[in-house]
Amino acid sequence: MINQEVNIKGKKFIYINEKLGKKAPLVILKGDNGYIMCGYLNIDAANSLGDVAVRVSGVNDIDDVLNSKVNVCTDNAKNLGIKPGDNIMDIIDRL
Repeated sequence: MINQEVNIKGKKFIYINEKLGKKAPLVILKGDNGYIMCGYLNIDAANSLGDVAVRVSGVNDIDDVLNSKVNVCTDNAKNLGIKPGDNIMDIIDRL
């Protein structure tokens, strides 16, 4: 399991990477205001809890996350101007 603090664009994030099954790992990048999650996690649950969350897919590590695009996001993420198709590096400072 990887659980470490990383600095991205001058902001601290917690990076979690845990191998769960035979293929893709669980990947989360958590900031002070919200988080990026991989396809293992449920965006509808995050939305119902009022979280600021975005989901990316096809990621295995932090580099994949940072080079991906928002697949789907919660309503509160949309309220911050985040939308599907946005590059993660363009919206990461809002999380």
